Amino acid sequence: MSRLGRILLLAAFALAVVPATADAAPTRHLERQLTSLWTTVLETPDAQNAFGHGGADFACWDIGRHTVAPFAPTSADTCTVGAGTKVFIVGFSVECSTFEGNGTTDAELRACARAGDLQAAPRIAVDGRVIHVAEVETPLLHITLPPDNLFGLPAGTSGLSVGHGWVALHHPLAPGVHKIEIGDDVVTEIIVRRGR
Repeated sequence: MSRLGRILLLAAFALAVVPATADAAPTRHLERQLTSLWTTVLETPDAQNAFGHGGADFACWDIGRHTVAPFAPTSADTCTVGAGTKVFIVGFSVECSTFEGNGTTDAELRACARAGDLQAAPRIAVDGRVIHVAEVETPLLHITLPPDNLFGLPAGTSGLSVGHGWVALHHPLAPGVHKIEIGDDVVTEIIVRRGR
């Protein structure tokens, strides 16, 4: 397994995320969020990437539509967001790509991502309340790498990727400090400030 593959797998496990309720977002919406997250991660330069040399300073991913995803190899310790921001929580996620030699077809990449991910939903709690977690996959992603990318490949290199994950979308939290727990080991603090 490549260095990035090991990092992404560790990240998926250690990664901190925020939850959704039983009446959570429909699965298709969650698939779009996971697609946006993995596309953003893979197309962000190494120096500004939590999975690269950017480190924890870049672990709070803006994935659009007033949604933030705390996501990093060892966990996102803290994310500060404005009021009205939704939190996309990834309990665990694995990505497989042609850049890493995980396969060349949708079927191969999908099998790789499924096999590498947890086989059952992790326990996720927000402020002590356990929330519903959904199993979702991305469609086949067409990725174009930026300069200084995670894989050390030439800028503009194109490839394919598929992500699998256990996720939840939590509606905006009230201003203040909130705690997201994944399993027994990963804790992320979400600080919601007043105003956007």
